[in-house]
Amino acid sequence: MESIDPAPVAPEGMSHSVWRALFLPRPRWRGTMHRTVIPLAGAAGVALVLRGSTTADRVGAAVFVFGAVFMFVASGLVHLRRWSVPVYEALFRLDHAAIFVFIAASGTPVAVTGLEGTSGRILFWALWAGALLGVLVRVMPFHPPKGLMNSLFLGLGWVPVLVAPALVTQLDLAVMLLIGVEGVLYTTGALMLGARWPDLAPGHFGYHEVWHTAVTAAVGVHFVVVWLILGA
Repeated sequence: MESIDPAPVAPEGMSHSVWRALFLPRPRWRGTMHRTVIPLAGAAGVALVLRGSTTADRVGAAVFVFGAVFMFVASGLVHLRRWSVPVYEALFRLDHAAIFVFIAASGTPVAVTGLEGTSGRILFWALWAGALLGVLVRVMPFHPPKGLMNSLFLGLGWVPVLVAPALVTQLDLAVMLLIGVEGVLYTTGALMLGARWPDLAPGHFGYHEVWHTAVTAAVGVHFVVVWLILGA
């Protein structure tokens, strides 16, 4: 039987993310999509904030917009070019921290404007406590085990299940359906990222670009969700 080479292992002191960025082929589209949507997210965000009828509504919308732009900027920056190892390590920490912030920021207008009473408070604090924990784990002076970050992202993304009854009874059907679409996009995209499949056009548009496409589409869906919630 033909032997199979073991999977490459990152050198000691280097994270898996940095190893892949330095030594695996870098498609030409890497990071381009996220850099492109930064001004679009900012412009759409202004419209969202202006749509809010109360200070709380506008603050919740602004938090979401900040989280989205922050995530796209961090992603676009880390994938802008090949960096030195220390710079890469810092940028990947920023990138992963921005994802935690974005997940909590996405739920903020839902918790503040979409839900009433205890359910909104539970969702708000659970999301931000989870985001803080994730950021702290990522900035610790050690490299997390392979796959841990994606698991934490998915776990935080499904926190709204804690208040599922309130979501079903207090949000419009259209909003719930769109949130379901988001969940499918994020979860499917994360699973494909972990599997590194499909690698559609190596050298141009690989499996990581598929993930970025899923994320960008899901963020766009959530802009619509927040727009509908603010107008309810």
